[in-house]
Amino acid sequence: MKRNRIALPLALIGAGVGAGVGFALLARKVNARETRHFDARARQRVPKRRRPVTRALATAIGPLGKWWLQMPLAAVAAGSAWRVRGLRAGAPIAAVSAAAASLAWVLEKSMRPRKPPPGRHDPSEPAFPSGHALQTSAVALTTAYVLTREGMAPGVATVPLAVALPLASGMAKIYGDGHWLTDVLGGYLLGTALAASAAGGYELARPRRSSPIARARAILKR
Repeated sequence: MKRNRIALPLALIGAGVGAGVGFALLARKVNARETRHFDARARQRVPKRRRPVTRALATAIGPLGKWWLQMPLAAVAAGSAWRVRGLRAGAPIAAVSAAAASLAWVLEKSMRPRKPPPGRHDPSEPAFPSGHALQTSAVALTTAYVLTREGMAPGVATVPLAVALPLASGMAKIYGDGHWLTDVLGGYLLGTALAASAAGGYELARPRRSSPIARARAILKR
């Protein structure tokens, strides 16, 4: 029973470590400029003639990855989970939101600058990894996991939304020529690492439920 209780958290934390290692390997290749041709080919596949409607949609999606939008949204989700299911449900969402925003800021200040695509408005601003992809994936995946596990929302609704939001945020930056594809992939890897680690911590904090047999024995002993 104890082994089964530990298996899921360890698997989630292991997935988080794996995603973190994947990010480190990608960052090494980016710093060595080994992804230039890959990024250039990916950029060539993006339509150059951007229609006003799709351009406006990409611009509207942009704020999803900003800390000043994702943190209030995460606070609402965390507060709802806390009110309904307690601290163990609300804390992971709030913690991963703060961690994602902080990590995006730290990496922006500490990572080796990388020349962004020509369409970026501020060429001096670091491009790798994408903070939009990092924050949306970390918060969306964690929120969907917790709400589904707590029975507060059906997985058939939360899981597709948790995938669609980061995908839309990252692809909007590529479409707007603000990020290379590897910038977005790096953000996804870090966001997944944070979300998987938060989910693992959440599983460790969940109260262990006894089996039906154990509950029946407890009733008989009364």
